Amino acid sequence: MPAEQQSPSPDPRFDQRLGLLLLSPTRGLGAIIERKGGAVRDVLYLVLVSAVAFRLPELVRAAVSLYRVSPAAGLTAFMGVVVDELRTAALVTLVAALVITVLAGRGRRDPSTALELGAGCYVPYFCVWSPLRLLDMEALVGYVPVVIGQVVRVLAWGWVAVLVFLSLRLVRGGGGAPSQATPARSRIAGLALLAIPAVALVLATVWSACHFETLRPLGRSDKAPDFTLPRVDGQPGGIKLADLRGRVVLLDFWATWCPPCLAMLPTLHELYREWQPRGAEFIGIDTESASRDELGAFLAQQPSPYPVVQDNGDVSSLYGAYSIPHLVVIGRDGKIAKVFVGGVSRPQLDAALAAASGGTAR
Repeated sequence: MPAEQQSPSPDPRFDQRLGLLLLSPTRGLGAIIERKGGAVRDVLYLVLVSAVAFRLPELVRAAVSLYRVSPAAGLTAFMGVVVDELRTAALVTLVAALVITVLAGRGRRDPSTALELGAGCYVPYFCVWSPLRLLDMEALVGYVPVVIGQVVRVLAWGWVAVLVFLSLRLVRGGGGAPSQATPARSRIAGLALLAIPAVALVLATVWSACHFETLRPLGRSDKAPDFTLPRVDGQPGGIKLADLRGRVVLLDFWATWCPPCLAMLPTLHELYREWQPRGAEFIGIDTESASRDELGAFLAQQPSPYPVVQDNGDVSSLYGAYSIPHLVVIGRDGKIAKVFVGGVSRPQLDAALAAASGGTAR
């Protein structure tokens, strides 16, 4: 039978496609051209694998936040993980695709094909970074020196550059590699690559089970942990939460670099002037976004009517303030009455303060 009449080979499995790009990148990229796609889908699979395997504790915290804190807090935490993982994959894919499109030459520029080839270039990047992410997990080393991360980043981008070069050769040549059966060793290579996040998932599951209380975010009816933090608003001394027992307290975890946080300040200042005579106290907790002098200069330009303290990260972690703005309303009994993550309206805050004080909002 003539070669042009042969039936195309079956689409290889996910693990085979990954392994082919690692062991025989020219054939792997050629197969992407021949299949007319599929690589972007594989990148989305890898993003999902990364999120679940390497960031399971954060997903557990997000899931618990759905009912212990608020649906908004849980969804915000969940989306934060997904967006972080997508950001890296999208950066590698789009940069590679742009270079392929620009350098392909006249008559050979096909943005859709370039995007698929760019997605294929993400596979070696994922391969290089996965072992480092495994070591960096709390269940193992927990911290990898910055210099090692920089070396790995150079190696990863170098491998991406090699695949971009091979992609350009294929595009300029007018087609992909011949369709051939995927060798068994490609499957082995793909499974070996996926074994790294599989090990990470097992370790993360065990670690999360053993440290569930640490992951469990503070929510309604939990006792608010005590803390003492230094004031940075031009007043001497510090603020000790225990000294405010018997009053309604609103904690505002914020930072000068956070636009939503800054947008909340006028509302909080107005609410404080209304509620402070009624037995409420507000505390602005800067999450170490600037030096003490820089923060002092900011407050000199935009004075705060309530105390502002600076956290070194310990109190933020204690209260689960992993994304800001993060507001915690504490009742007179010292227990958390309400938690808000993200932007919140004045009526919502007013109602939460009223409920915590045992009254009704005006």
